[in-house]
Amino acid sequence: MLRDVSLGKCCMICFAVFCLVFAAQLEAVTLCSDVGKYHHIDRRSVFQFKHNASERQLRMGAEKPSIVNDERDAPRTRPQLRSSKNSNVAFDPTKYACGDPSMTECVNKTQVFKARVLSEFRRILKESFEENNYYRVHYNKPIFDGESELCRLKRADVRTLSWRDPPFNWNEIGSYFPLNPLFKERNASCAVIASAGSLKGSRLGDFIDDHDVVMRFNHAPTKGFEVDVGSKTTVRVVNSQVVTKKEFKLLTAKHFRHVSIAAWDPGKFDQSLEEWIKSPDFNLFENFKKYREKYPGSNFHLVDPRSIWRAWTALQDKTHTKIMRNPPTSGFIGLGLLIPACRYIDMIEYIPSSRMNGLCHYYDSEINSACTFGSWHPLAAEKLYVLQMNTADEFTTFQRGVVRISLDSNSGC
Repeated sequence: MLRDVSLGKCCMICFAVFCLVFAAQLEAVTLCSDVGKYHHIDRRSVFQFKHNASERQLRMGAEKPSIVNDERDAPRTRPQLRSSKNSNVAFDPTKYACGDPSMTECVNKTQVFKARVLSEFRRILKESFEENNYYRVHYNKPIFDGESELCRLKRADVRTLSWRDPPFNWNEIGSYFPLNPLFKERNASCAVIASAGSLKGSRLGDFIDDHDVVMRFNHAPTKGFEVDVGSKTTVRVVNSQVVTKKEFKLLTAKHFRHVSIAAWDPGKFDQSLEEWIKSPDFNLFENFKKYREKYPGSNFHLVDPRSIWRAWTALQDKTHTKIMRNPPTSGFIGLGLLIPACRYIDMIEYIPSSRMNGLCHYYDSEINSACTFGSWHPLAAEKLYVLQMNTADEFTTFQRGVVRISLDSNSGC
C-alpha cells in the first residue's frame, strides 16, 4: 500500500512538472511572437526603451478627442498620449550636454545630439501608422509650393471665434463670447512653454517671465516649479477634454483664473460651425457658458475648428510624407494663435534639448516617449516644421531648449 501511495505521489509530481513546462513553453512562444512583432520598430529607433516589467499589459493612452477611454482608466489627471509606458532610455542625452558654445567639444556634442533627434523625428514620419479617417480629412496638393513655413502658417489664420461669426451672431452660445480679443498686445515678446519633462533643472524661469506674453497648456502648474518654468501666465490653450471633464476642475482650479483661455475642439475636417455645435468631440459648450457666467469679466475664447484644420493642411503642405489625419497639438495651435500678436516667439522645450530625460511632463513622473516624439498627433511633423522657422543658433536650440521664431517685417510674408 505504501508503494502505491508513493507511486501516486510520483505521478502527481510528474503531472505538475509537465504542466509547468508546458506553461513555460507557451509563454515563451507568446513572448517570442511579441518580440518578433515589434523587433523591426526597436531596431530602427535610436531611442530604445525597456518596458516596465510590473505592467503585465501595456496601457494605450488617449489624447484622442474622439475616443472615450475605458472607465477603469478614470479619473485621469490629464489626457494621455497613445504609447506604451517605458522606464529606461538606452540613449543617454546627458552625454551630449555642454555649457560653453565656444568649445569645439561642445559644438561637436550639439551637432551629434541634433542629428540623433532629427533622425528620430524623420524615422517616425516614415513609419506606417494606424490608418483611420475619423475626422473625414481630405487633402489636395498645395497651391503655393514656394511659400515658407512661416508664411504658410500665417495664411492658415488660426483664430478664435467671434459673436459676429454665423451662427453665433444669433444663437445663445455667441452671447457668451467676450468682447475683448484673446491678445491685446501687438509686437510683443512671446513665449510658448511646453510641458516637457526636460524643463526640470532648466532654470529658465526668469527668462520665461521676461516675456510680455507667456502661453501655457491645459493644467500645467507653475507653483513649486517657478525656478524652471517661471510664474507668469497670460494665456492657456486647453483642449475640449480639459474643459469638459470633472477631474480638471475648470470652474474652480486657480490656474484657470485671471488668465486668458483659448479652448479648442477639432470637430470634423469638413464640418460647418452649425454642424460642429451639434456634434463636437467633447461638448465644451456647457462648461464654457458656466465659466463665463461665474466669471463674467473673464477672457475665455473658443478656437475656430475650421482654422485648426487649416493649420493641419499647412503642416501637410510642407511635409513631404503623409501625416496622420488627426488634429495638431495644442502647442501648434497656440503657435498659430500667437503669430499676429508677437514680434518674436520663443518656444521653450518644444524641440527636445540635451536635458531630455524621458519624462512626459515636468510636473509628474510618467515616462512616455510619445510626449516628445508623437504618436496620435502629427507631432514629429510639427517639430520639423517649427525647426524650419527657427532663427536661434544650434546651442540655444539643443542645449538651452529655446527655438525662436522671428516675426518682424523682414519675414517676407
